[in-house]
Amino acid sequence: MDSLTTAIKCVFSSWEALAKKSSTFRVVTFEDVDKGRFLLQQVRDSEGRYDSTTLAHLEIREGKIWVLTDNTEHGIATELVPLGVPKQQIVLAFYPLTVRLRGEFAAA
Repeated sequence: MDSLTTAIKCVFSSWEALAKKSSTFRVVTFEDVDKGRFLLQQVRDSEGRYDSTTLAHLEIREGKIWVLTDNTEHGIATELVPLGVPKQQIVLAFYPLTVRLRGEFAAA
């Protein structure tokens, strides 16, 4: 397992641990390590039916973490950097390329 996968799994595990303290929702992770795809879902019972929201959808492409969806409060990228992932290995793909070119993370 490479360092990018390890960092993603560490962040996702912390979200699962946080959810265990809540009685209103749970966090579920889906991982396809072979293809470099990771999904973090929030699931709650809403009036007798399950409701799920994608918190984060990440893919590893050409040695970089592509953040395709990020519905976390502070941004999943800010959780990856302290784990040793350089900003130039994180692409905030939910922004258009013109915006990514002006940011502090990788453009592509």
